Amino acid sequence: MSKKTKVVFWIISALFLLSVAFLIYILSGHGSWITYISYLQEPQEISKMEAGIVKRLWEFQDGIDYKITYDLENAEYPELLSLYGIEGIAGNGSEFEKGKALMSAFAGRLDHKSDYDNQSDMNALELLAYSLDNKAHGINCRAKSQILNEMCLALGLYARKVWINPNSEYDTDCHVVNEIWDSTLHQWIMLDITNNFYWVDETGKPLSVLEIRDHIANQEFCTPVTPGDSLKDLHQSLRRNYDNFLYIAKNMAYMYYCTNNSTGETDSFYILLPKACVLNESAPLLLISKESIDAAPYTN
Repeated sequence: MSKKTKVVFWIISALFLLSVAFLIYILSGHGSWITYISYLQEPQEISKMEAGIVKRLWEFQDGIDYKITYDLENAEYPELLSLYGIEGIAGNGSEFEKGKALMSAFAGRLDHKSDYDNQSDMNALELLAYSLDNKAHGINCRAKSQILNEMCLALGLYARKVWINPNSEYDTDCHVVNEIWDSTLHQWIMLDITNNFYWVDETGKPLSVLEIRDHIANQEFCTPVTPGDSLKDLHQSLRRNYDNFLYIAKNMAYMYYCTNNSTGETDSFYILLPKACVLNESAPLLLISKESIDAAPYTN
């Protein structure tokens, strides 16, 4: 092979290798100036959309200063405490730490079934007997939240169930979570036993449902966190749990609260409804004020 032929060969080989490298670069998701990035491939764009929806619905209608009540002395609580070792699991920390410990201990033992038919009575003893450590008997977020709520109430902790709802008549998938009152922080804190998450701001302070809603609406940092996770890199937590972030964000339009928190559910609910939101409900709506929701629990 002549010297000239060798030079041509190496030039062609180099160009081929460069072409292959460039193709690999493009297929790996780089070079967006050439490839089309779908809207659905950019979760941050979906986040902006959800934030805009909540922002438009940010202000609530004027409601009444209803008093949500809490049953801390139900006759079923001693059996619940005894059967499931709740006091030992909860430990001796703050109200938030106790609720978080209970959530973490039982979340993985309750299999999820979104289309659960609510065949068991809506109380902790019945639901635990049906579903605890039984993968064949999954239950939904409403039932899981009832279990955690009664466990907290049985310990003398103020806890309530909260239905968080989307702003779409075509989206029937709402979510049910808990809030627990922490006297040290003097605020409500959201616990999501279905996903085993609580939420924090950029300083690591745990947040209530309405605080999470405000952060999302104003595009301020907040993230779901699993109990036991390090709070040193919260942005990594958000990246890891972004699917849950978007799921909660889309359900932050309006909220329902049980009028009384006890064993089972009451038939009536208070609703926190935005000014720009209209619901087609046949029964009269019991509109509660935002101030009543933010306030410390009512005691007789």
